[in-house]
Amino acid sequence: MLERAQWIWPDAPVQADQYAEFYLPFSFSDRPVSLQISADSNYAVYVNGTLADSGQYPDFPWYKIYDQLDLTPFCRQGENHLAILVWHYGKSNMSYYPGKAGLLFALSEAEKLLCASSPAILSRISPAYENGRCKNITSQLGFGYAYDLNKEDEWMMGKGEGFKNSVFVEQSLPLFSRPVKKILIGDPIVPALIKEEKATHFLYDLGREEAGYLTLDMVSSVQQKVHIMYGEHILDGGVRAVIGSRDFSVDITLRPGENIYTNPLRRLGGRYLEVEAEAPLEIRKCTLLPTLYPLHFVPFSLPDPLDQKIYDAAVRTLHLCMHDHYEDTPWREQALYAMDSRNQILCGYYAFGEYQFPRANLLLMSKDDRKDGLLSICTPSADDLTIPSFSLHYFTEVWEYTKYSGDLTLAEEVYPKLEAVLRTFTDHMENDLVPIFTQPCHWNFYEWAPGLEGSLRKAEGKRVDCALNCLLSLALQSMEKISQALGKENHDQSLIASLNAAIRKAFYDESRALFVNSTEDDRASELVNALAILCGAAPDEKKLAEKLQKNQGEWTKATLSMMCFKYDALLKADREHYKAYVLQNIQETYEKMLDQGTTSFWETEKGADDFSLAGSLCHGWSAMPVYYYHILKD
Repeated sequence: MLERAQWIWPDAPVQADQYAEFYLPFSFSDRPVSLQISADSNYAVYVNGTLADSGQYPDFPWYKIYDQLDLTPFCRQGENHLAILVWHYGKSNMSYYPGKAGLLFALSEAEKLLCASSPAILSRISPAYENGRCKNITSQLGFGYAYDLNKEDEWMMGKGEGFKNSVFVEQSLPLFSRPVKKILIGDPIVPALIKEEKATHFLYDLGREEAGYLTLDMVSSVQQKVHIMYGEHILDGGVRAVIGSRDFSVDITLRPGENIYTNPLRRLGGRYLEVEAEAPLEIRKCTLLPTLYPLHFVPFSLPDPLDQKIYDAAVRTLHLCMHDHYEDTPWREQALYAMDSRNQILCGYYAFGEYQFPRANLLLMSKDDRKDGLLSICTPSADDLTIPSFSLHYFTEVWEYTKYSGDLTLAEEVYPKLEAVLRTFTDHMENDLVPIFTQPCHWNFYEWAPGLEGSLRKAEGKRVDCALNCLLSLALQSMEKISQALGKENHDQSLIASLNAAIRKAFYDESRALFVNSTEDDRASELVNALAILCGAAPDEKKLAEKLQKNQGEWTKATLSMMCFKYDALLKADREHYKAYVLQNIQETYEKMLDQGTTSFWETEKGADDFSLAGSLCHGWSAMPVYYYHILKD
């Protein structure tokens, strides 16, 4: 039906951070009613004033996604009211690639088209949302919002003012159906009020880490603004809402009397909500509607209660970091990274036994299109920043998807992208090794550890890093397996051998019997030595693994995101010997977080105070115990 629809927008100047409202009456008998819809950048659909669904899939203009929604449960006999709210971001963030402001839809009853979007559709710019505010929550996440209930009218029921015909938006985008299920919107969480002062300051505890839509029911005697902050902890006595340039808050202006409001367009992540009001008010509800991706949880029990607590919290962490795509953290960024998602996908095979969601994510990443041939730092994004090493992790996750799912169609579809990324690295090689990429857009990052974090948005001098070359060797090996699975010729065997030999020659310190970080840094790190074992560059895996396991502080420790490579290297060297060590190390590492009351696992072991007080307490890459419990508790 969408082939008969036109892209439209209100007849008003377009700006970033703009909200548009579209209204359409329609008749319903008793046949199923469906809506096909696509928008830039996000949408919410209401039928007879009730929220029916929301959430545009993050996409690219050349890979535009539409949804098909069943509106039948919201319809009633006779006249009905369809209202569509569209939020146009207009400025790139790490999960949004800018497109033209627009809405495309087709409303159908059974097989009969009732209406398709055209300039005849009535629309206006929302008077209640603050348009053009452009106030970031974080640079990665994008805009927050401000809403004024005094400017509400009954537009969803056809009684709004200022509506007029829409205008045609000239564009022709290739449309694809949503590749994953829609997010489920749950019932309001019942929070605990843990602090109240003079009926103007309230602090709520949701009980555990959550992600969802803010929903309010407040009674005010006067018109006033309330400032609502959200966060993952209250280490400062309240929510740590402003952290440098980051601002984890929204503003709602209340009218005298009853105020009921839900925002279905921006997910908030965290455990605590804090309300600051200008005058006393009664709060009947201040909470989140949980938003979770629908999953089947594979039953899994462990004899040790501590192991079970760690496993359950890790699965919870995974689930909280899955919405339209994988997210690093539901609080601070909500962004899809190739490296982070590799950990998440691998654990998900065991926790959920599900392949549709990882396939969609891997396909989405392949749609990225940079001039330098690398993958952007996140997908979808127009940001010029990239982490070259993360492009190499992509090969691992494509191979692991192929191995676990048995599905060859994804690998076949993304194979040209894999070839293009590999060419970027092999064309960059000098003397059998790949030096770092040197432009300010190239962040030579490997992990959050001294000597491995690179320089953000700064041009770096010519050096060669061991980690990057080990990851290239692993990527070539994954590409070889993918090629074999697809029956394609692959000639990387000799390149792998020469690369591994060059890695040994350049980075292996014979006197210390270990690999150093780079040609300009002779420090040793767990990550680099683990990668050297895994890629096959180590001259004696067992001896190096022994030194790796016994690290007493002389080597830079692997952080939570990269601990899996240390574990995998040890298990590769001698699975039976190191199996107990891996399980014990997981207990020692993760019990510390549980002892501090966490319900999900942190970005790093430093917790909230890391990253200049912006450390995340729910981070998808830290859920790796799920994988090790499954493969080692046999």
